[in-house]
Amino acid sequence: MKREIDISTFIYVIIIVIIYFLGTSSCFSQEFITTSNFKDKIAKDIVIVEFWAEWNKMNQFNELNKLNDCNTYRIDIMSSMDVQNDYNVTAIPTVIVFDNGVEKTRFNPNVMFQLEANKKTVQHSVDTITLNKFQ
Repeated sequence: MKREIDISTFIYVIIIVIIYFLGTSSCFSQEFITTSNFKDKIAKDIVIVEFWAEWNKMNQFNELNKLNDCNTYRIDIMSSMDVQNDYNVTAIPTVIVFDNGVEKTRFNPNVMFQLEANKKTVQHSVDTITLNKFQ
């Protein structure tokens, strides 16, 4: 018994699969900022920025986009060396917590270029800043 697949059903399935993969990949991708928009992005509210480089991608802060009550961004130090120098970032990944453009907390990597902070530690910093606004 030979079973034929209707071409419209086949195209429908392909489109659904493509939409699924495009949707899930955009949910997990982290927004990058640049030298030109850095000041604008950190100027308002609580913002977390990971100073990042492609060559150390395996040690990136994977939980960055899982943080709550803040905006999160990555900045590639290879294309934004001015910002790296302005904030005295000497190793990556470095995660800086800003509140209305002012640095509040910094999490540096160890000698293996691995961030020792985790989601809980960084989230605690965000929560502390938020609570202090009500005191």
